Amino acid sequence: MCFDAVRRAYDAFFIRWYTIVMDVITSLEQLHKYDKPCVVALGTFDGLHRGHMDVIRTAWKEAHRTGALLAVFTFSNHPFACFRPDKVPPALITAAQKHQLLQDLGVDVLVDIPFNMSVARLTPEDFLQKLNGLGYSCLVVGNNFTYGIRGEGTVATLRESAQRFGFKLLVRELVSDASMVISSTTIRRLIAEGDVEEAAAMLGRLYSLSGIVAHGNERGRLLGFPTANLELTDTKQAIPLGGVYAVQVLVQGQRYGGMANIGKNPTFGDVAKPRLETHIFGFSGDIYDQPISIEFVERVRGEVKFSSLDQLRSQLEHDQQTCRALLKQHADKIL
Repeated sequence: MCFDAVRRAYDAFFIRWYTIVMDVITSLEQLHKYDKPCVVALGTFDGLHRGHMDVIRTAWKEAHRTGALLAVFTFSNHPFACFRPDKVPPALITAAQKHQLLQDLGVDVLVDIPFNMSVARLTPEDFLQKLNGLGYSCLVVGNNFTYGIRGEGTVATLRESAQRFGFKLLVRELVSDASMVISSTTIRRLIAEGDVEEAAAMLGRLYSLSGIVAHGNERGRLLGFPTANLELTDTKQAIPLGGVYAVQVLVQGQRYGGMANIGKNPTFGDVAKPRLETHIFGFSGDIYDQPISIEFVERVRGEVKFSSLDQLRSQLEHDQQTCRALLKQHADKIL
């Protein structure tokens, strides 16, 4: 896994050396034409992984070449939410993270609409007619893209429409990591298995969980390893397999190394639901009730029930050394 090459690619294609304000559209009725035509990247983009980024990067290049605006059309919820809410998969990115990442990448217009029955009933022709409100000159999609009612619109029908209506269509092949096609489904499986390193390779960034620091039992402080705790009960994001991880921590605008544990503290046996507890290296401030983001670098071990506090403390000291070594090893990839 190497993040350096991915980040250099982002710099080359995306990063603008000035601040932009991304226009966010949240309903089809808000679509309107701008003073320039738009090149539109179309997709569910539910993880903004490297395959999704390839589509957006291609749209960026076309917009840059033609002097057009870069637009991304996607959904603010998973399409399953409309038909099978019990089957909605865990998210790989929050709405706030998605918006920030796309703005940082230089997107001019984000169409981020809810997938509902009105959208689901649109025929492929109706969908393109609605989308024409943007005054697009070019559409960019992956080769598995579908649209319209029951997914009846495909790349083949989109090519026919491009010829009939005179817009440009760019179709991207699916991106693979080694011999495996990158997909949100695969990334979710890797996270559930604790393979956050391979998940990050497919995402093109470290997988992260964010939240507000909650009060805990303060056992970590008594053991010499104070932790910032995040409750995981209500999160809609994918949760890595329980255990200890080397992590990067974003707090108060700064980045720190750390070690995190996901689980129920089996040594004490009094935690009913999994929580994320993170010991931040070199940090001693009070961050209760403040936002924090934990980026997972590599899994160290599974959860263990220890027979004594001394045994637990000894293991924590060993975990800290292991995590520090892993973070140093990964420094050129993640910093």
